[in-house]
Amino acid sequence: MEMFLGCKDLSIRFYNRSEKILSNITLSINKGEKVLILGPSGSGKSTLISALAGIIPEHIEAEVSGEVFLRKDAGVMFQDPDSQFCMLHVGEEIAFSLENRSIPRNDMDKMISDLMDKAGLKIDKKTPIETLSGGMKQRLALACLLALEPEVLFFDEPTAQLDPAGRNEIFDLLNQISQKTNQTMVFVEHVLDGCIEWMDRVVIINESGSIIGDGKPKEILLNFNNQMKEAGIWRPKLFPEKWMEVVHNNSHPLSIKLSNMIETKSISKTKEYKKEDIFISIENVEIGYRKKAIVRDINIKIHKGEWISIVGENGSGKSTFLKSLIRLEPIKKGEIHFQDTELKKWSDRELYEKAGFVFQNPELQFITDTVFDEIAFGGRQRNWPEELIHTKTNQLLQEFGLESYHNAHPFTLSLGQKRRLSVATMLLFDQNLLLLDEPTFGQDEKTARELIKRLKERQEQGTTIVMVTHDMDLVDDFSDKVILFNKGRVTYQGTPYRLFSDQNLLCKSALIPPLHYQLMHARKESIFYEG
Repeated sequence: MEMFLGCKDLSIRFYNRSEKILSNITLSINKGEKVLILGPSGSGKSTLISALAGIIPEHIEAEVSGEVFLRKDAGVMFQDPDSQFCMLHVGEEIAFSLENRSIPRNDMDKMISDLMDKAGLKIDKKTPIETLSGGMKQRLALACLLALEPEVLFFDEPTAQLDPAGRNEIFDLLNQISQKTNQTMVFVEHVLDGCIEWMDRVVIINESGSIIGDGKPKEILLNFNNQMKEAGIWRPKLFPEKWMEVVHNNSHPLSIKLSNMIETKSISKTKEYKKEDIFISIENVEIGYRKKAIVRDINIKIHKGEWISIVGENGSGKSTFLKSLIRLEPIKKGEIHFQDTELKKWSDRELYEKAGFVFQNPELQFITDTVFDEIAFGGRQRNWPEELIHTKTNQLLQEFGLESYHNAHPFTLSLGQKRRLSVATMLLFDQNLLLLDEPTFGQDEKTARELIKRLKERQEQGTTIVMVTHDMDLVDDFSDKVILFNKGRVTYQGTPYRLFSDQNLLCKSALIPPLHYQLMHARKESIFYEG
């Protein structure tokens, strides 16, 4: 009997690489199964999905051996949503998917509205796609995928660019769809909470591209915990524990761990800054796209050496604000002063000597043909001695686990590797300011921690870091100050502890705090209701 979906002894090597990215993979997926594929960054998870969906070698050339058993109708949601758009406006993009199913034009408007509601796209269907935030683009990609009604759905980190509330909504939506339709779904994900609970199977791939584990979620977490930790694979923060057991049982091991974390956070002290330490001053600034204002009346002071995290829902203006700090986006009103000089008075050369920017999409900053040259580029532009360039570049390649890819083209790397490369290019010089848009997005646990460790070292040497992120644990662990964008305003500036302790503010801004704060609020509610 031929398998429904899968592969037998599958090996894949890209023509620009000497080593195989997948090695002798055998995998059988039954109709209606929900399968989660885990592995460290660069282990070949996305390559496996592409092969099972028929994209490799049909559309992406590679040396393939073994057998692949495909389904005729398959839909894929990629890590980078921009790669799958071909129209200019939101409604047109969804209509394009419906046209592929020969849906009559008169029936499309209602279907487009329903699909937008399902994916949480609460915007005008005439909205230009280029103006959407990364998270909103992910929602659009999901709406287009659902419009196709494929037999098998493949998801390559579908919630990577979504805020925590949006991530939960999408996982809940996909879970509901799977229950209603019994649709076959195959996931690649780094963030497991909200997803792993309703998976039928978990498959683990090691860094060599081989399957080392395949079974039910609880069994995999129990039997492969050490291997997952060693490989740097993220593990769920709660599953397989039950939340109400943790809340009501003070002696539960997870309850004790979370309680200790809250106690540690509550006694930590914040830094004191002198007036002369102000590094960036933002006064009455308004930002937006074209004629549309997104955030008004921004008044922020950033001190030298601070680690600032910018948080808020998708589309709240975080990335636009970050770009405005280095003139990649013009401000509509107000003034920004950088080191006591108005930002617009800095020459490009002087400004970029002192400030580095890491884009949400790392491909936007790649300009050379090899990983080595990408990191070395800045030093060569500054006429550094070639010996110094080689020394510093090789050091960064080793630090970010990219030494074996030094001759590879940046565009051939996995998304996690591209992200590491984009950060490494900015760490070649000792800049005073680093601006980072989702620096840990697409990273496994090991490389994310290594990346943050490098950034922390720079901060301790005096570098000011301003970071946009949806990772609230990262915000809580490393930020000196958090800036919250909500409904067109800056609604909070202060310590992570004060923000995550304010349940009213969290509800208004749709923020989901780290698990230890959730426990604190749940316990308070429990006492209130019992009282």
